[in-house]
Amino acid sequence: MYTMRPATLSDHDTIERLTADRFKWMADRGYVPWPQSAAEIASKASHAPMWCLLDGDRLCGVTIIVDRLGTAAWTEEERHEASRLLTSTVTDPARAGQRLGMRIASWAVDYAARDGARWVRRVTTEHRLAVYYEEQGFSLVRKREFNGRPLYALQRPAQRLPNPLGN
Repeated sequence: MYTMRPATLSDHDTIERLTADRFKWMADRGYVPWPQSAAEIASKASHAPMWCLLDGDRLCGVTIIVDRLGTAAWTEEERHEASRLLTSTVTDPARAGQRLGMRIASWAVDYAARDGARWVRRVTTEHRLAVYYEEQGFSLVRKREFNGRPLYALQRPAQRLPNPLGN
């Protein structure tokens, strides 16, 4: 049974291990490295709007949901719309293929709707992740170059879902 809950300081070490494992898994497959380290992401567990995906008692993924959009991907008008940005989503690579990222994204779409947002948005510099996000129901808003790399901005409407975690 999957659930989501806010991250706490006691999750720090588990999040750091999970993130380091995911970063290695991605590097082994040729993904562009993330700008943050596993320790930096884990350090947000006690103070950022970070959420944990649990399978029973086992933490198997994390994400951060913020209500501020950056200027690199979004227009001024878009930044003023009620939206939530789904960022720093990491799942357990030992469970690859179990659609954990899809579960987190679906939960975020439902969460954002309950929180009064109109959109759920994502940004990536990795083409393969942009394609994966499209498989999750996100639509490409724009692709532009930023600091010499492609930048993909995607969104999907926030909406209530009957079973967002697929339980």
